[in-house]
Amino acid sequence: MDSNYQIQQYTSQFFASQLINLEWVQPGNGEHHIFPVTSDLHDPAGHVLVTAYALLRPDGEWSLMVVNKDQENPHPVHIVFHDAKTSRDRYFIGPVSVVTFGSEQYQWHSNEKGGIADPDGPAAKSTLMADANTVYGLPKASVTVIRGKVATGR
Repeated sequence: MDSNYQIQQYTSQFFASQLINLEWVQPGNGEHHIFPVTSDLHDPAGHVLVTAYALLRPDGEWSLMVVNKDQENPHPVHIVFHDAKTSRDRYFIGPVSVVTFGSEQYQWHSNEKGGIADPDGPAAKSTLMADANTVYGLPKASVTVIRGKVATGR
């Protein structure tokens, strides 16, 4: 902001908050169900590179917030919803919303006055047609929300 408290640029936290509150969860007071997620992407030292958080939203859509913590590399991921009770796998099917916020959308550059972001958002949005074989690309250093309907696959 400037000396008159006028916003000059939004911070990365602003865009991340929009991603969480407007894309991952369904705005409003509906009940969301949270589910555990595992990842098999690790660096050579054994650290998990990609973490995810799964919700079943009130509108019936499944929503994953996927964090690629790898600062240098994008990662392709295959998403499987495994039902332990029935031992069945499910997958996103049909149109899927993909919203990404990462280093391609926001980079901070320090300077003598504090700094400036360039680029400075917004998040990148797209829709793709998904099935059991879809591979999702996670850009380096990014948070991605993948949201859509889930159906039984192979």
